[in-house]
Amino acid sequence: MKEPMKVYSKEYPKLYLNVTPGHFASDRFHINYYIDMTSLKMRQINAKEVAKAMSKRYVRKVDISGNNRLIDEMAKQMAAQSASVSPVDTIICMDGCEVIGAYLAEEFANAGVNTTTQHHSCYVITPEFDRSGQMIVRENIAPMIKGRHVLVILATAMSGRTISKSIRCITSYGGIVEGISVIFSNNVNEIDGHRVYSIFDHDDLPDFKLSLPEECEDCQNNVPLDAIVNSYGYEKL
Repeated sequence: MKEPMKVYSKEYPKLYLNVTPGHFASDRFHINYYIDMTSLKMRQINAKEVAKAMSKRYVRKVDISGNNRLIDEMAKQMAAQSASVSPVDTIICMDGCEVIGAYLAEEFANAGVNTTTQHHSCYVITPEFDRSGQMIVRENIAPMIKGRHVLVILATAMSGRTISKSIRCITSYGGIVEGISVIFSNNVNEIDGHRVYSIFDHDDLPDFKLSLPEECEDCQNNVPLDAIVNSYGYEKL
């Protein structure tokens, strides 16, 4: 396990990944970098910046600069209304992205993104999963999905398998998937016809490798594992 390094976003210079080279194992894959997103998900100022970056994928900004006329409150409200690309009623947060989800809901509200809820406010949900990785929807949560416009946010999109299962669950409960946003995507750009928006991608970490254990080059070269990892952290071996 080598020394960690910082990988900065080309588009959002305030955001960076803490990346540690090594040999790591997740529940299904082996990877050659541990990507630590703890501060991006849990530090207030960083989570807010992530939310701002994610919101730009779903909000059409209205440029009213350079207009020398006085813009009254009605004009501002009209501009805010036209900034909305599509309604968002529910934000489903995976991988510990709840703080980001709350700030994202705030960004949408400030930008005038529409909702179809009576209270004109987004739901922010942390889903449950069973042992097979299938999303579970309880009766008290189902009304927040059925007939709602849903945005899914995650820390990573590695293979897209978990996201695909979640999309099927959301649609089976009558939800309308409006978008999928992740912090880091490993060349996963679309899942089941839905665009995946990422802040960081494989171009930011071009030598990132994701392998099945039986195909892992480090394993074939007898390189010992450094740690077991998941979306919440790692445990050294």
